[in-house]
Amino acid sequence: MRDDASVAWVEVENEPSIAFHVLHGPTPRDVVRELGDRYGRPQQPDAWAWGPWIGIQGGDTAVLGEADALDAADVPYTTLWAQDWVGRQDITAAFIDIIYHWIADDVVLYPDLAGTIANLHGRDKHFLGYINPFVVQSLQHFAEMDAMHLLIQSPDGGSYLFPTLKGPSSLPDLTNPAANDYVRGFMARMVDDYGMDGWMADYGEELPPDAVLHDGAPAREEHNLYPVRWQTLNNGLMREKRGSDYAIFSRSGWLGSQATTQLVWIGDQEADFGPTDGLPTVVPAMINLGLSGVPYVTHDIAGYSGGPSTKELFMRWTELGAFTPVMRTHEGLRALDNWAWDTDAETTAHFRRFARIHQALLPEIEAAASEAATSSMPIVRHLVLMFPDDPNVVGLDQQYMFGDTLLVAPVIEEGAITREVYLPAGHWFHVFTGDTHEGGQMVTVDAPLGTPAVFSLGVDRPDLRAIE
Repeated sequence: MRDDASVAWVEVENEPSIAFHVLHGPTPRDVVRELGDRYGRPQQPDAWAWGPWIGIQGGDTAVLGEADALDAADVPYTTLWAQDWVGRQDITAAFIDIIYHWIADDVVLYPDLAGTIANLHGRDKHFLGYINPFVVQSLQHFAEMDAMHLLIQSPDGGSYLFPTLKGPSSLPDLTNPAANDYVRGFMARMVDDYGMDGWMADYGEELPPDAVLHDGAPAREEHNLYPVRWQTLNNGLMREKRGSDYAIFSRSGWLGSQATTQLVWIGDQEADFGPTDGLPTVVPAMINLGLSGVPYVTHDIAGYSGGPSTKELFMRWTELGAFTPVMRTHEGLRALDNWAWDTDAETTAHFRRFARIHQALLPEIEAAASEAATSSMPIVRHLVLMFPDDPNVVGLDQQYMFGDTLLVAPVIEEGAITREVYLPAGHWFHVFTGDTHEGGQMVTVDAPLGTPAVFSLGVDRPDLRAIE
């Protein structure tokens, strides 16, 4: 083993020892498989989870109105997800947010949430909600959990409070079985009382390092394990109640999340083309998750924070979303101002076309998902997993293989209408033009809106090209 800081380095803080587990491969694909052998693999969800998901807020009428609008526009989708089932609590006049608790807003927004979900089920559609582990001091759960000693404790005594956007808050002590049971009860009602098919299991990364925990474990060591416990709680309940017929998507994680998560989204990107947290960060995040043994990924079309998003951003992000395991929209923090699939006719036609392309890819996505369930081979693949003997692919982080044969190189620069792509050895067909290219070289192709740089290895794809 060589000591080369330009290759890798390790920093250890306040720990008496550290253990390294070296996965020998010999190929990158073997390493990912060995990672899954050691830390586990996610359970493959049922087929509906791979269809397009549409984010919607606003209450019963808005949700069913969105379903009607999608049907009228002939946009394929399998799932609507509404994070505001818990109620609306805005950060500012422009930034629309939600209440952090575990009960439905059955007074203002969702007086008939169960009926709304039943209506969607009658259309053969699914409904997802939202939950996070925050226990806000001013809201319902805090007083009871505080009295029952179910919250993380302060080193000075009493329940630990820390600042959040919603005011002073705490967390359930997930090392305490009674705290797990308490939270689990609310999750069970989401399924049993309302009929939810899953939810976003948000956050989980905030455990303070000086908290005092029920089982006596040092919170500094438990900090990274808290997301694993949080995901275990969410997915464990749904596996018990629904088998594989559910969808939960989370973002925080650590070693062990490979087996306790199901779907992972890559976090709250800015609704822009910025290189630090906008559209250009999506592909690197997805391929790194795949290399880490997390094969089922998704992202917010077209970002979440900041904004408002633009028409170009939404359309480019949609093109990327079509070649993502779960194609999923989010209204974002500026939901009233952000561009959406139905903002104008051109956007609707563009979104419908790429949602149909995604639907056409579902058999390939399901096949790749089945492979991942046994080998950890991700659906979104760094090229090194497919072309390990090509040194030119090692540093590529803005293109990827989608399954075995499709190479995707999304346009990530505002105003760009061409795309430079590296094609490994082989005979490549441009999916949307039919042009052919020999591999082993960089090529520059036209990539106007509606014609993303997607290539098929060894076989033309007129089936995808013909979709309107």
